[in-house]
Amino acid sequence: MLYVLLFCKLTFHSVNRTVLLLLLPLSLLLPLSQNWFPKLQQFTVEIPFVADFTTLTNTVTFSEETLSSAPSPIDYSIWIFGIYAIGVLLCLIRFARTTFRLIQLRNNAKKVVSNGVTVYMSETPEVFSYFHWIFIPTTKTLPFDELIITHEKAHVQQWHSFDVLFAELFIAFCWFHPLVYMYRKSLKSVHEFQADAFVIDQNIKKSTYLELLLQSLEPKNTNPVYSYFSHPTLKKRIEMITKSQSKNSFKLTYVLLIPVIVLVCIAFRSADIDTSVHPEFSQEATVVNGSPSISPILKKDVKRISSTFGVQRKHPKLKNTQKHSGIDMVAAIGTPIMATADGVITKATLEGNWGNLIVISHADGFETWYAHLKEFNVETQATVTKGDIIGYVGTTGLSTGPHLHYEVRQDGKPLDPMKYIAN
Repeated sequence: MLYVLLFCKLTFHSVNRTVLLLLLPLSLLLPLSQNWFPKLQQFTVEIPFVADFTTLTNTVTFSEETLSSAPSPIDYSIWIFGIYAIGVLLCLIRFARTTFRLIQLRNNAKKVVSNGVTVYMSETPEVFSYFHWIFIPTTKTLPFDELIITHEKAHVQQWHSFDVLFAELFIAFCWFHPLVYMYRKSLKSVHEFQADAFVIDQNIKKSTYLELLLQSLEPKNTNPVYSYFSHPTLKKRIEMITKSQSKNSFKLTYVLLIPVIVLVCIAFRSADIDTSVHPEFSQEATVVNGSPSISPILKKDVKRISSTFGVQRKHPKLKNTQKHSGIDMVAAIGTPIMATADGVITKATLEGNWGNLIVISHADGFETWYAHLKEFNVETQATVTKGDIIGYVGTTGLSTGPHLHYEVRQDGKPLDPMKYIAN
């Protein structure tokens, strides 16, 4: 998009071609650039925390899961990958079919030498080139127009077909991305601009060459793999030929690519996972008889409690009335969640309406439940200490907004979590 906005109208065709070709390997390398650039500093807006949660409203803003069992959600990743694989396969088959037909066309063509250039007369509606082959329709009469042949020789000498081959293979694996088709169109346009400039540099008057272009009709049913003389971008070619050459000072605009790429990489770099214990909990009282004693989310990160323990409310999605067995702590997606007591992870998995669920077993029959997580930071059977980061706030399962559903149980009986959070 940056190329289209800033560079495509400049007459530095060789530079534009280089930029376009570098975009493909660069796009493949950027996902591996996590450690290349520094991470942007994250700023946290601290919201005053009310110590007594029970004084807050019981109005339900975000949904909660039903306590009844529910079937596991369908894993759509296999279907998505299957659709992607079919698309790649169809693109590769189409490309192989095009190449096979070209070879057949070459084998059935009549080899002719005109003005010292070898061309192939075949049943094709338009003049085009592919690698070192130049194809001429059988309807053309000898001698062929020298300017057209020179144009196609430029494609051959500058190895434009290699660019197209590389781009077509890239498109086959990124067929779902709409911008790859814009990319191919831009690359083909630069090829035509280069070939036109090559012809004009042979001491050919622009008026003579423009007259030839205007006499050419745009081809029908063109193949994006081939380089046509009468290309569908004919209007752009005429504009590029007639416009004044861009000033060399405009080449400085290409330097803009570097900071833009760096900023994008920094902006989209994911945060490093921090498994350390938060300082706020370092001075907390030690666990007594295995009971939880801290908040699972830093108090400064909790926006509000949207639903408290024991309230009877209508479920936003299930539309049934049920007793709430925990508390809903509203926080931003990705907010760290801490273990509220020492224990062992007995469950860390996707669990129906609960979404991503973690269950920790503590001493004296205590259990703590953490539902709707975005992702886990622990595995089943792992031993955790109070204050360890076990996951991150999300909105998975039967949820309508980012929050943590937190429960405290003893011998299977739900207890009010607020009684186990130190003020």
